[in-house]
Amino acid sequence: MSRQPLDQQRLALKSAAQWYAVLGAEQVREEDRRAWRDWQAQHPVNQWAWQRVEGLHTQLRGLPGQLAYDTFAKAGGSPLDRRSVLKGLLLVAGTGGLVYSGYPGSPAEWLADYRTATGEQRRITLSDGTRLTLNTASAVDVRFDAGQRRLELQAGEILVETAKDSARPFIVHTRHGRIRALGTRFTVRQHAERSEVAVLQHAVAVSPAHGAQAETRVDAGQRLSFDAQRVASLHSADPLQAEWANGRLVVNDWRLVDLLAELDRYRPGLLGCDPKVAELRLSGAYPLDDTDRALAAIARAVPVQVLSRTRYWVRVLPRG
Repeated sequence: MSRQPLDQQRLALKSAAQWYAVLGAEQVREEDRRAWRDWQAQHPVNQWAWQRVEGLHTQLRGLPGQLAYDTFAKAGGSPLDRRSVLKGLLLVAGTGGLVYSGYPGSPAEWLADYRTATGEQRRITLSDGTRLTLNTASAVDVRFDAGQRRLELQAGEILVETAKDSARPFIVHTRHGRIRALGTRFTVRQHAERSEVAVLQHAVAVSPAHGAQAETRVDAGQRLSFDAQRVASLHSADPLQAEWANGRLVVNDWRLVDLLAELDRYRPGLLGCDPKVAELRLSGAYPLDDTDRALAAIARAVPVQVLSRTRYWVRVLPRG
């Protein structure tokens, strides 16, 4: 489906949630089924919204805390009661603010074509042969048509290995601008105030969303940060920039506070350190699929101890 205006998507999601509630009733009239099929046929965005509603129903099974699937299942005895819970969640999402404690993400992330949870990574081969890897807590939409190949990074970080297609440019959009691939392998990470691209092979061209300047070329071995107005100066990229895709965080002379901030992306809860040890320096390779093991390695490398109140509250303190 080509990109639809956000308001149109929200309206379609509202309608889809309402239809989901209707069709979940114990007694469904055939005229309701016909009306639902007619609604889907009216516009591709309605088909898209229906797929998202069904997808969210599945995703509810994996939610933590008070929105866990067992809570959803206990919402009522009838299918209609349970569909009403889903409808309520979707209506909030569709109007712009699904909010609950402990589960990050905007509606755009919830409804993205591909997404990962905290600590999860995912590899995907797209329809053109491009290989896409999502890092922890990431979300991306894929918008391919006859004229272009477009990714919309809603959150997090991706590694892109583009396939050749001389007829269609390959473009990654973040909230801060766009990255046009020039036959390449590169990473894109979206922060709150800026986006960052690091090129591993060939080159990309970067354009801020609202800036007037021309595209900035970024070649292999370079990285560039940019916000919606301007680009920063080019810097050398770490050759191991994308080792996260292999399950490792490789650092060279990092401050402990920065290392912990990066590991914090891969685990739930809070991970921090005492200011007294924040400036300690470390180098090494740390596993991302087992951050407890990474913390144990840190405690062996520098004079610190790891204090865990629970798995969700961990603090690194001076040893002794």
